[in-house]
Amino acid sequence: MYRKLRSVIRKYFKKSRKRKHAHEVNYHERWLVSPLAFFVGIYVVLYAHHRSFGKAILMVDFYKAAIPSVLAAWLMMRYIVARTYRLDAQYPWAIAWWHGPLLRVALQLWHGVAVPGFFVLIFYAFYFTVRDHPLRFWRYVNEDFYFVLLMLLGFNVLIWTYYRLRTIEIMQRFRAWRREYGKTDAEMEARWALGSVDVVPDLERAKDRIALVEPCKDGKGTCWSTDFSGNVDKEPYTMKAFYKKNEGYHFFKARYAIIVNRAAISEVEDDAGDVVIVLGKGRPGERIVVSVRRREEFLKWFTTD
Repeated sequence: MYRKLRSVIRKYFKKSRKRKHAHEVNYHERWLVSPLAFFVGIYVVLYAHHRSFGKAILMVDFYKAAIPSVLAAWLMMRYIVARTYRLDAQYPWAIAWWHGPLLRVALQLWHGVAVPGFFVLIFYAFYFTVRDHPLRFWRYVNEDFYFVLLMLLGFNVLIWTYYRLRTIEIMQRFRAWRREYGKTDAEMEARWALGSVDVVPDLERAKDRIALVEPCKDGKGTCWSTDFSGNVDKEPYTMKAFYKKNEGYHFFKARYAIIVNRAAISEVEDDAGDVVIVLGKGRPGERIVVSVRRREEFLKWFTTD
């Protein structure tokens, strides 16, 4: 019992990890906050008035209360999400906890419940004053404000749950990448710091270095690349992944088993109906016959300025 209790306590006071959180979780507030604020605002009004929805929608007072309620809910939710983005960057839940999650919990409660709750009070104080019912504000504080705080807390819990699900999914992708390409934990951490599991070089890096890409038959999703100087390297990605990312003006798949860089071609010959690529870089002088079904497509590609 003592050991179990000690392990639970250590969990909340453990040292922070050195890893920096490189992935910002998108909460899609542009699409989700507006409809959520609409339903929350309407529900709060119905809860406060204790009337059925069928009767309420026929009353003018319902709309006078519903419109500012929805607006207040929308403003508070947008504020909470905006502050959560900042907290995610500075105090991520699962990556850089300082003495456990307690500091982040305190900051989230302050920015996600206390501050919005204070502004809700200011908002409704102004609202009841404008409607010439200032005394109703105190009734609102005594009867309904605690429910508003509970809903604010629930919204923060919803955000935290989504954050946890997304970060777990991202971490699983990195671990799958490590297993698939046989990487070490250190290499995974280095890739995490770059913020992506995509190991395929982008066009700006590939077009100035890689002359040829060919398959590696080791069954591990790898390929061979030949640079302009003729050096051969084993790459941790497939030909398919490379071509999907870099297909276009600079790279063409001349045959099933070779992708060629335009800059590596010295000339193209028409040899008895066959289109032959003569390499000038990578493997100078080597001749590559373009597959019959890709011949016309290749000639169109090669003659494009």
